[in-house]
Amino acid sequence: MKARLVLEAEEELRDAARFYAEIRMDLATRFLKATADTQQEIEGRPLQFAVFLKLPPARQIRRRMVKGFPYALIYEVREHDILILAVAHARRKPGYWKKRGAGDSET
Repeated sequence: MKARLVLEAEEELRDAARFYAEIRMDLATRFLKATADTQQEIEGRPLQFAVFLKLPPARQIRRRMVKGFPYALIYEVREHDILILAVAHARRKPGYWKKRGAGDSET
C-alpha cells in the first residue's frame, strides 16, 4: 500500500529538513533518509504499529517514530492507501494535526 502526505505534512518535512541543514547539511540528508525509510516501513506493514489515537467514526491514527530524530510520522490506514497526516516533532504541540485528513489538503 502506498503512503502519501497531506500538504501540511509535506511542509513540516521541508521545514524540519531546512532546520537540520542550517545546523549541518549532512544532518538534513540523514533526516530525509530516515524519514523515507520510516515511510517505507509503514508502507510495508501499516498495521504493525500501535493505534496512537482513536477518532470517531472508526478512524485509527497510528504513529511511527523516525529513527535517530525526535520526529514521528502520524498516519491513517485507509481502504486504498495510507495518509500521512503529520511529520510531527515528538515534544511540540501534541495533537495539533488531529483535524487533518478529513478535508481537501491531501496530495
